[in-house]
Amino acid sequence: LATAAIAAWVLHQRARLGFWLCAVLGSALVVAFSLLRAHQQGHGFGFEWADVLLGAVLAASMGYVYGAQVTHALGAERVICWVCVMALPITLPGALLTWPAHPVNPSAWLGLVYVGVFSMWAGFFAWYRGMAMGGALKVSQTQLLQPFLSILAAVPILGEPLEWVTLAFALAVMATVFLGKRFSAPAPVYSRTSKESS
Repeated sequence: LATAAIAAWVLHQRARLGFWLCAVLGSALVVAFSLLRAHQQGHGFGFEWADVLLGAVLAASMGYVYGAQVTHALGAERVICWVCVMALPITLPGALLTWPAHPVNPSAWLGLVYVGVFSMWAGFFAWYRGMAMGGALKVSQTQLLQPFLSILAAVPILGEPLEWVTLAFALAVMATVFLGKRFSAPAPVYSRTSKESS
């Protein structure tokens, strides 16, 4: 939702009211699903420190939108490489400050390498290219499917069960994404033409 709003603001991409209603409904469904799952697991409702990092949400959304904007000129691969290089003054000290005091299991290091190489680097080759081709505003709504795709992947990989509630929420969110796509183009503007008199 934040990415769509920033794309509308920065890139002047427009969509009909139906798109925004679908985007808000899809986001609300994801939040409702998260709260329901937390309640089912006995965690109840409560904010954690990470939940208040709205700046991180805005920074990521702006990175997506501006990255998509320059992808036309530089290409997706160069864009994400430059993003990684420009982030080093923040990420390198952050890594050093939070370096673990105890030895880390090799499987954890492999997980970190996988996330760094595939999710945070190579994955952006497709993400930036897709946002540049389809429009950041419209493509941003596919992010609503991310939690459910992760859960779906956990079924064969981790052996987790696929519950009907998860499936129902996933289908509902998918419906908002596909319906929102129909409203993603701005409404056509009709001009009145006067008949020529002879």
